Amino acid sequence: MKRKKLGEILLEEGLITDEQLETALTIQKGKNKKLGKVLIELGYINDMQVAEALTRQLSLHMVDCKNYNPSQEVLSLVPKEIAESKLVLPLELKNKNLLIAMANPLEWETIEDISFETGLKLTVAISSENNILNAIEKYYGSSDETWNVLKELPSYDGVEFIKESVDDEKQTSVVQSVYQDSEAPPIVRLVTMVIADAVKSGASDIHIEPREKNVQVRYRIDGNLKNIQIYPKQIQEAVASRIKIISNLDITNRRFPQDGRSALRLESKNVDLRISTLPSVYGETVVIRLLDASTGLIPLSRLGIADNILKPLIEIFTQPQGMLLVTGPTGSGKTTTLYSVLQQLRTETKNIITLEDPVEYKLGEITQVHINEAIGFTFANALRSVLRQDPDIVMVGEIRDMETAEIGARAALTGHFVLSTLHTNDTVSTINRLVDIGLQPFLVTAAVSGIIAQRLIRKICTNCKVEAPAPEELVRFEVTHFKTYYKGEGCDKCNNSGYKGRIGIYELLKMETKLKRLISKHFTVDELWDVARETGTKSLFEDAWAKVGEGITTVEEVLSKIPYPLFLSEMRKEKKQKNNSEILAGADNLQ
Repeated sequence: MKRKKLGEILLEEGLITDEQLETALTIQKGKNKKLGKVLIELGYINDMQVAEALTRQLSLHMVDCKNYNPSQEVLSLVPKEIAESKLVLPLELKNKNLLIAMANPLEWETIEDISFETGLKLTVAISSENNILNAIEKYYGSSDETWNVLKELPSYDGVEFIKESVDDEKQTSVVQSVYQDSEAPPIVRLVTMVIADAVKSGASDIHIEPREKNVQVRYRIDGNLKNIQIYPKQIQEAVASRIKIISNLDITNRRFPQDGRSALRLESKNVDLRISTLPSVYGETVVIRLLDASTGLIPLSRLGIADNILKPLIEIFTQPQGMLLVTGPTGSGKTTTLYSVLQQLRTETKNIITLEDPVEYKLGEITQVHINEAIGFTFANALRSVLRQDPDIVMVGEIRDMETAEIGARAALTGHFVLSTLHTNDTVSTINRLVDIGLQPFLVTAAVSGIIAQRLIRKICTNCKVEAPAPEELVRFEVTHFKTYYKGEGCDKCNNSGYKGRIGIYELLKMETKLKRLISKHFTVDELWDVARETGTKSLFEDAWAKVGEGITTVEEVLSKIPYPLFLSEMRKEKKQKNNSEILAGADNLQ
């Protein structure tokens, strides 16, 4: 008998419509979130309606977890992390039979895993999501022996934080108390452990986020955030203060955002730390960006750029003058691409100067300048000064305004090669963006040599890679179909995610003659795309889809991270209309 899915049950119960289910499934796609949670957040149903529907359909009992008082022995059968992530709570143990409450008893794998781990027969009851979460907090709770738990943490004696010295200042007794707490060995161990563990896990960012009753720690690994641990609310301020101390921030200032930096030496590896604090409703949120120089500088050949893009890209940046723009959202790897290009360009015969905010990685034989807008040292001001330093190549960290764009463009017209970044979605929209901020079309066509847009997507873990069936949703897209698709089953090497590492997805637009003529006139985005495709530009989606065919990534990853291009949708409509016309014409001929 086929097992029903939650969506099917809710449809049968008349609680949601087909359109609402499709909307929820679209939102859920690519996100680590349960369907029931998405439906509740959309306001289509509430958690009690889900529980009652499951009770009727599955003929299971509904329980109120507050009416039970599970012992520590029973609670130990299901770890708190599993209870919270799977919304399951052990309630009672009788004669090798364990009664558990679940918000979604259709998660058969969870039931089988708990039964296998405990060696017990399970009786499943249903409870609402909120009822289970409140019971988890009540029965598992946060440890009252906070400091005893912290004292058991490893000391990480091989870790050393490096910071600049600052003048001592007098503090009030309250602040001094927080300072002493933050320097207490348990707090030092906790902060050190979190940062060192993040480095070893290959994380790019650490998020320390205060909640109402605890503090959540998450790592961003391969572009996705992952819950790592929860620590008690009582030590929230001490942890934040400890992080501020290692980065020379003001521990007395909790009402305004602060930015700082530090460095970490771990097992002969140096990692730069960029610290940002932000006041929130429940306290200060702290985000630490980890910059590992040993992994940050990647050769151009290892970025994952396809040969049909790499060759024209090299032709662009080996020219003595012009402008190369790298575009994409924050975290898409733009800086890494620029550094890879600079590594190819640096020689003793070239004077290369970079303007960065901040300087992320230090490069030999290159002059790197740190922008400081707080004192008026902006990209535009710095660029004017740099052009008097006889540069051959200039890298501008980001074009944010018309002044910077115009100075950079004119520099590209006077014998310099300029590299920079913009926050735009693709190559074609970059042209619109430059014109929108005030750059004259003739300057765009004369100065810009090429534009490359990029994203980062996760790669399938090679250790647990297996063949997979083609997803059903592919029928909605006009794509090339492959004989074989792949996915990662999940293993220890990839933290059971099925993915390990990331690869770049690229889209290159060369400033060809036909494109320049169009830009000099009144143009639309659709017209630009038509000409761009005529000159050989492949979209981000097409490059990503090629990676699916090569077995590098999954269909789900591409569909969740890379937008399906509008012009491909239009092509699909035109093809459908053409097919319909042919069918009608055939029908006419039969009459």
